[in-house]
Amino acid sequence: MLIRKYAVMGPISVLLCCQITLAQQTPVAFTIGVIQGDGAVNFVNRKPAQVPAVKVEDSSGHPIAGAKVTFQAPDSGPSAIFNGARMYAAVTGRDGTAKAVGFTPNTVTGPFMVHVLAEYEGQATDKQIQQSNVAPPAQAKSNHRKLALKIAIGAAAAVGFGVILYEEFIAKNKPYGQR
Repeated sequence: MLIRKYAVMGPISVLLCCQITLAQQTPVAFTIGVIQGDGAVNFVNRKPAQVPAVKVEDSSGHPIAGAKVTFQAPDSGPSAIFNGARMYAAVTGRDGTAKAVGFTPNTVTGPFMVHVLAEYEGQATDKQIQQSNVAPPAQAKSNHRKLALKIAIGAAAAVGFGVILYEEFIAKNKPYGQR
């Protein structure tokens, strides 16, 4: 009778040891790598050609799919918005990447940081992406010159058409002595 009692204890103790060992294992660490946008210079109030994008990888360099990634811009000063909000949340795809969709710089010039937070299986890590807002180059004079050039070309074409019209139709239809 005692033997049966102790026979059950063996598998139970093995199971408990396995659970303790699994509980003590640390989850796989991961990192955030910036794919695009670090050091970017943006024109104020204009959508940039490239939005901030990151890649989340485990310690072996393999992409992590399904990680929650949050992009956050400063509340004041040089900053940006994501589809009208200061924060944008995304989930990494199979390739481990996430983009800050709807990223648009505000009207204030100067440097700022976009804070990126990635969360996966109860762990979190963060990264800063450096950005800078600048005023767009002055193109007002250039645009006026282009407009003036277009008007001049149009006027020259109209005068040339008028001369051709006169010579071909009006001058040829006058009596011989009036030409």
